[in-house]
Amino acid sequence: MRDLLGLHATALAALVALAPLAVAHAAPAAPASCLALQTGANAALGAASTVALGPVSYPGQADAPGCTITFTGSGKVFGTSFQAVAAKLDAMMQGRGWAPDNNAAADGPTGTAMGYRKGEAAVAVSVNYNTAKGVCSPDAPVASCHPTAAQMRYAITLGLTPAS
Repeated sequence: MRDLLGLHATALAALVALAPLAVAHAAPAAPASCLALQTGANAALGAASTVALGPVSYPGQADAPGCTITFTGSGKVFGTSFQAVAAKLDAMMQGRGWAPDNNAAADGPTGTAMGYRKGEAAVAVSVNYNTAKGVCSPDAPVASCHPTAAQMRYAITLGLTPAS
């Protein structure tokens, strides 16, 4: 019994000694503003996302520290209209007091980008999809391709640069 207790004490001492190393290498926690935006976006899209800290790009300004919220999935998750996905995010952003920034808006045949501001903070939103090679004809305009929900691969991001 004494050997068993000694073994547990040794293991516990090793864990306590290594704990600062684990904390030193742990990823920093996302700011509350990032987590609040993630919660709203998850609810708006009915899907789970990931958050990564790092430089964020916003049209017309230098990259700044912030966070990027990312969703990926097929049209089975998000639907076959990227405009409808963007509209859900637009309603969520404006409902939370973010003002649209038309200088950061852009549209294309398979995606859209929008920008929002609240005070000094900015959010760049991008909703895009692509398809696997062979789904759409390489000789035809992209807009003439009508993939099924399963063939659409979405990449949706919200990049937040909080006010400094």
